[in-house]
Amino acid sequence: MGEAIFLILALILGITVLFNLGPIIVLAITLSLAYVAFRQYKKAGTTGKKMLWLILCGVFLIASVTNAPAVVGLAAAAILYLLYKNRKEKKDSAGINGNGDDPFVHFEKEWRELSRSYRPNEF
Repeated sequence: MGEAIFLILALILGITVLFNLGPIIVLAITLSLAYVAFRQYKKAGTTGKKMLWLILCGVFLIASVTNAPAVVGLAAAAILYLLYKNRKEKKDSAGINGNGDDPFVHFEKEWRELSRSYRPNEF
């Protein structure tokens, strides 16, 4: 049951990320351009150039704010990553027989129990 729910949730999140891939790319581009415009604003010497770069930075920030679906896609990608990471850790922590009760992990304990229970001359 848990495996099916995990698969359905992963499928829904994967489709959400794929549908929002375009807005995510546009968000990355507009934020990069806003960062470049801000850096140029800090470097500009004259007031006119500073105003120009500040206006461009504002335009790029407004363009990035209009990509709200990209935030949903980024959140879905983050949740999908966390689900995958937790699922992988859960599978890694399970033992050979799948329930985490691996006899090779506690070999010394198992050997002591076997040694105590075995008495060769007792019939």
